[in-house]
Amino acid sequence: MAATQANDPRTAVSISRVVSVNPKLVQPHRVLTLSNLDRQCPHLMHLVFFYNNLPHQRLKDLSLNSVFCSLKSGLEDTLALWYPAAGRLWPNPSDGKLNLWCNNHGAVLAEAETSAKISQLGNLSEYNEFFEKLVYKPAFDGNFSNMPLIVAQVTKFGCGGYSIGIGTSHSLFDGPATYDFLRAWASNSEIVKGRSRSDEVPTKPVHERGILLSGTLQAPRDTANFPSDSTSNAKEARAMAIEHLYHLIMQTATAQKGFPLQIGTPSNSKKCVLKTYHVSGAMAENLKRKHFPMKRGSFPFSTFEVLAAHLWKL
Repeated sequence: MAATQANDPRTAVSISRVVSVNPKLVQPHRVLTLSNLDRQCPHLMHLVFFYNNLPHQRLKDLSLNSVFCSLKSGLEDTLALWYPAAGRLWPNPSDGKLNLWCNNHGAVLAEAETSAKISQLGNLSEYNEFFEKLVYKPAFDGNFSNMPLIVAQVTKFGCGGYSIGIGTSHSLFDGPATYDFLRAWASNSEIVKGRSRSDEVPTKPVHERGILLSGTLQAPRDTANFPSDSTSNAKEARAMAIEHLYHLIMQTATAQKGFPLQIGTPSNSKKCVLKTYHVSGAMAENLKRKHFPMKRGSFPFSTFEVLAAHLWKL
């Protein structure tokens, strides 16, 4: 059977409601500083999960409203602990760099329905343009401070099955953290209650990113407006981060090779400057050609490998 295509009029997806979901417990406003890497990909990334209509009597033919309300309630509970997910990206007034403002503005949850059947979609592990209709995409005017960091859409299919399309920002979660967040949300949204969850305890998040910089907890910063970071504090934090990384490397080397460990501050830690460079495809290609000028076709190494080797050489 051919897979359903996005332009098939029989597979229209109708959104019936869109709501803002706020944390059940309101947290004080605070700012979490992002790394340069997290600032490079502020757009949402999407996942779609499919669920067939289960034969279990208590799950069969669940109403869309009951599923939606359960997901909404579970998300409210989850955001109380994962409160940065209810925040927004915001440019630092002093340097224009994006940081994460935990301001309780909430996530977005949409309810939708389609007459299509999951079986018509073909191989669900392969991209289908129809999947684009299963994720809610709020209007974006170029201002990241207006864009929610978590969006979700629950869609009921004509066969009784469901899909849940989720958009998350990498500035908020990496891969493992995304898994932990979704697992916590699923646990809080569980429709069939009363079963043992002894083996399903969700991982509690750690939002104190300052631990990675100084080894101490970063104190919450209550704000009425988005505060600017102190330039001197930022430089000091970066130096401490480099020193901490240096110590980790030395400790690992000592454990593996057995040579004496000398704890001290790297002499050039105070001279480090944090910068972001753009490397075009042409620049990467030139680096490859430099080492294999006579090579035709594909190279025996990746772009990442040649850039890493180039930086290591510097």
